[in-house]
Amino acid sequence: MKNKLNRKAIILGALLLTACQSKGPTPNEGAAAATETQKPTADPHAGLDLSPQQQTAVDKIPRPEPDASGKIDLGAVTMQVPEAWTFQKPRALMRRAQFKVPGPGGEAESVVFFMGTAGAGSEQANIDRWIAQFTNKDGSRIVDVTPVEKKVSGFEVTQIEVAGEYDGGMTPGGQPGQATSEQRLIAAIVSTSKGPYYIKLLGPTATVAENRKVFDDMIASIKPTP
Repeated sequence: MKNKLNRKAIILGALLLTACQSKGPTPNEGAAAATETQKPTADPHAGLDLSPQQQTAVDKIPRPEPDASGKIDLGAVTMQVPEAWTFQKPRALMRRAQFKVPGPGGEAESVVFFMGTAGAGSEQANIDRWIAQFTNKDGSRIVDVTPVEKKVSGFEVTQIEVAGEYDGGMTPGGQPGQATSEQRLIAAIVSTSKGPYYIKLLGPTATVAENRKVFDDMIASIKPTP
């Protein structure tokens, strides 16, 4: 238990120092991500299971917010946030930005994850994990997902879409999340020299489907940060 607490304190301290020094991606973020992904049973995107004191410290980290025009500077890239989406300050270390997404099926969420140059494993490992978080209604695996590859402003982008019964992914402590029916995920991996950005839209099928075009437009708006 003591080692686990020390590990979290070291990672948190490194990230807090990084956040105070620069808004952009740095080698410290990559080092923290590499340490985090040593736990193969946990979803790297879930982040760390923090104590209340650590969570308070994380909440004080400066985060990028959209400007008056809706553009947000994520560090290595900028993108245009859909007008109807509401910015929310992230409460997890690896979340660069997050948004509340309205729609006919109920509220969905869009999150930008960034873990430095180390990323969260290989591109294929992330895609396989995301697909494995969904099943058909009868509990069978979903196998008919074909990644779409494209270039946006010189960046390689790989995007997938999957729908079904969502198992809730993994919690920060590495435990299974709560399963939810009729969910849909659109996820894009944007490869940059500073590390990959993972941009996800997850929620009720009807809401995500209605926001598919604005998500695609948001990805298409990505540009290198000046």
